[in-house]
Amino acid sequence: MKRIIYFVAAALMVAGSGCEDFLLQEPLTQKTSDNYPQTAADAAQMMAGIYTTMNNEQRFVDKSYFFAVEVASDEKLGGGGAGDTKAQAYECFQYTGPDMLDHMWEQHYEGIHRANYAIENIGLISDEVLSPGVKDQYKGEALFLRAWFFYRLATVFGEVPLKISTEAINLPAASASDIYGQIAADLKNAIDLLPDVSYDQTQDGRATKWAAEALMARVYLFYTGFYGAADIALPEGGTVTKANIETWLQDCITNSGHTLVNDFHELWPYTNSETIDEYQYIQDYMAETGKNLTYASDNGARNPESMFALKFSTFSDWGVKRGYSNQYQLYYALRGLQNLENTYPFAGGWGQGNSVPESLVDQWLADEPDDPRLWASIIDISSEVPEYNINHWGDHVLESNWWGKKYNGVTARNESGALMNDYSVVMYDNNDNNQLSHCDDLIFIRYADVLLMMSEITEDASYMNQVRDRADLPPVTYSLENIQKERQYELAFEGLRWNDMRRWGDQYAKTALESQVGVPVYNKGVLEPNEALHSTGYSGRYDATKGFFPIPQSQIDMSEGLLEQVDGYQNGEGLYSGWTD
Repeated sequence: MKRIIYFVAAALMVAGSGCEDFLLQEPLTQKTSDNYPQTAADAAQMMAGIYTTMNNEQRFVDKSYFFAVEVASDEKLGGGGAGDTKAQAYECFQYTGPDMLDHMWEQHYEGIHRANYAIENIGLISDEVLSPGVKDQYKGEALFLRAWFFYRLATVFGEVPLKISTEAINLPAASASDIYGQIAADLKNAIDLLPDVSYDQTQDGRATKWAAEALMARVYLFYTGFYGAADIALPEGGTVTKANIETWLQDCITNSGHTLVNDFHELWPYTNSETIDEYQYIQDYMAETGKNLTYASDNGARNPESMFALKFSTFSDWGVKRGYSNQYQLYYALRGLQNLENTYPFAGGWGQGNSVPESLVDQWLADEPDDPRLWASIIDISSEVPEYNINHWGDHVLESNWWGKKYNGVTARNESGALMNDYSVVMYDNNDNNQLSHCDDLIFIRYADVLLMMSEITEDASYMNQVRDRADLPPVTYSLENIQKERQYELAFEGLRWNDMRRWGDQYAKTALESQVGVPVYNKGVLEPNEALHSTGYSGRYDATKGFFPIPQSQIDMSEGLLEQVDGYQNGEGLYSGWTD
């Protein structure tokens, strides 16, 4: 159970408190910004508090970064109940109210505030309390996390305030060049500070040198692609160049210790040892290929391909502790909470934002008809879960016959043969609850992405072909089209497609989005062609917004005129009126 209990004890000590509460809670804990941190335990708790904001964000999945960008891409439909209007709004770059994404904004800036506090105070701890090496590691982690939060804010909202100190000050939005310059500077410093050791010598779930090198490449590719820049200018002078990115990626490939798992299916929880024997799709695949699969994270094992992930635990409960269960596996599960026998091996849940448009399935089959990643990533409802009752609650809209498989909850039978809401109930003695039992990692960066980014940076197909070889696919030559397809199929439903689409140009993004028009969807049980949920269509809304979403109006109001609303959302433009039959 080592994976499950990862640093949660420390994180729980700070979870749920706001920025000010975290720093100024003397009446309860006697810890203030004047005397905290003093001990090694204080420092560990301070660091855990930064990571905790990521768990807090996904307590409200439909206001989270990952959920929004998945639906906004061409690989998911904004399905759910007719009243799940946020999912529908993300589908066509609209908004449901002035503060639709307030929770995302607040949690990311809370994480930034906590990172700023750590960066400012780690160096003040004496070497007798915390060794210089540990202080460097903690500062490197805090710099990585600050960069992580700013990158997400900047890709969702565009130009945002660049707050890099704990000083109470009202700031205007910074320019994109300044924001990405600071992100790159933070990551460059993190790379220098974080331990140069194999990933398996680091604590699972914490930022590493290798994750920082990978994130730097992701940031570089988005910024230079989307904004048409050659390099990233650093705030203190100098630049981050393509040659720098190649050097960092090569370092990661050579020295990180990360590897691809043997088979793509082993990345996903449906291959866990409590479920795999009864999952017919996997049994058929193993019989056909002669492979014997084992989930890479089975029984707490450390996944060698996972480089940075949001961790969960068996400590979840209602209230703030809800963030310690993987709420995406609840939202993405098949809608209706119907009898688990109807959806086995997949769990039941709320069914929001996880329907896959037929256009993706058709294109994948046309491009790579023998690609095992297709059905390793997508549930074919009719063949895999034929007893699933479409429209079980009578209100499901934008539902297709295909469903994202990677982050669906997975069930298992206990010793008496009864199905539990998640296999973790059997494997880890977790509480059996359809909302709180899921605890699989949400992987943000994995090694396959590093190899694909290296191919794109160097235009060398050998790295891409390592990924294809793992899928038993023949090698291909390098071309932009080939790397675009390889990234889409290898990394589908992992939160990367939306920014990939945008950095490859407006026409690429709009063509991909328009592919969803006319695909068959069930609206309250009636099969009909999908139509864009805005009169100007997918392309019109993309032209108006460039794929960004609105800054919460409450933040604009509090800025006292320093912040302006994102283009495409001013004066009520883009307001989603709700589902109409």
